[in-house]
Amino acid sequence: MKHTRLAAALALAVPFSLPAHADELSDLRATVQKLLAKVEQLEAQQMSQKAAAAAPVAAAPAYTGAPAPAGFIPVPGTSTAVKLGGYVQLDGALDIKGDQGRGVSLSDLPLDGSAGASRRNTSTLSARTTRLNVQTVTDTAGGPLKTRIEYDFFTSDGSETYTNSARPRLRHAFGEYGRWLAGQTWSTFMDLDSVGDTLEFNGPTGQSFIRQAQLRYTLPLATGNLALAIENPQTDVRDASGNAVAQDRLPDLIARWTQTGPWGHVAVRGLARDLRAEDGTGHRQADTLGWGLGLSGSLKLGAATTGLYQLNVGKGIGRYIQDANAAVAYDATRVKLSAEKAVGGVIGVQHAWNDALRSHLMWGFTRMDNGAGFGDVASLNTRTNQAYANLIWTATKGLDLGVEYGWGNRRTEAGDKGDMSRLQGSVRYSF
Repeated sequence: MKHTRLAAALALAVPFSLPAHADELSDLRATVQKLLAKVEQLEAQQMSQKAAAAAPVAAAPAYTGAPAPAGFIPVPGTSTAVKLGGYVQLDGALDIKGDQGRGVSLSDLPLDGSAGASRRNTSTLSARTTRLNVQTVTDTAGGPLKTRIEYDFFTSDGSETYTNSARPRLRHAFGEYGRWLAGQTWSTFMDLDSVGDTLEFNGPTGQSFIRQAQLRYTLPLATGNLALAIENPQTDVRDASGNAVAQDRLPDLIARWTQTGPWGHVAVRGLARDLRAEDGTGHRQADTLGWGLGLSGSLKLGAATTGLYQLNVGKGIGRYIQDANAAVAYDATRVKLSAEKAVGGVIGVQHAWNDALRSHLMWGFTRMDNGAGFGDVASLNTRTNQAYANLIWTATKGLDLGVEYGWGNRRTEAGDKGDMSRLQGSVRYSF
């Protein structure tokens, strides 16, 4: 305002202070008027800026969902909360006999007399069991909608000579809403709560240990709950004669009933598989029905001790039992699939010595019947056995240190044998 009054006074004084030349006075008045307009424009801008600075700052968007579960971070402006988890792990293994590298593969252990069986005291260090997962929970009118995505790096990629590179490997990618689950996760035929904790990545022979894509519905019952699922079909076929190619048509059908209590839990599981293969020409297709049954659970043996058990049996059950042979063999001569009978199981005990120290002791087995239609079966396994004993110490929150001894063997139809002996240590930083 001060500048406006000064400009106005200057405009009035001009006619009395300058020589009386009409045209010059007219030009000068015009110039002063322009200056006055410019000053008023600047003052208006200043007033606008002051008003904007004095206005209250808009509040950040608020989380709109139900209270987020522990460990989840609400996302502002949404009804979704997110949790990041996983761990970094170093595994070191000394194969006293039977060089296995990063993970034990009992079904193809070096047989006695082979070069692999002659190797002793080979060692490896790896961080590929490291994993990362992201979980979300979204509040909806129908209840929480949950998702989980998880990766690890346990692949055969990369060279150990220089960079030890490894691509991320998808473990889980699924969502849950109400009673429905869709995506990739542990098979419904698998009872995760009956699987013991081993430092060795693959765990004991004979267990059901499989992840795959599926659509699952879980129905609460008066006693326990019943899970029903259709899961990805994958005919594991052996070529008895000809060039066998799997032909998957119908999804695997799986049901699992589970009951829990203060004593532990029990699960009864069933599986039906449509198994198909042809000779590589796209024709001469053969099919058969594969099936499997499972009984598993846990049993409290004391305040600090829990027993674990698992039994899996079937004909054409194949890949649903760890270290079993192929589910079927294709005979191109007869255009026929022959299903293999197999049984596998695990029994173990876990004990907490104190709040920071725990142990697991486990033994697993598989038995296979390679009958007629399997061609030359001399090299096929007829049985495998495996045992683990470990000690795991939680040094502080998020830091576990463990040591484990593992032993295993296999025997073929021809009577050849192979065995392994391994000492392993692990360091895990969880977050």
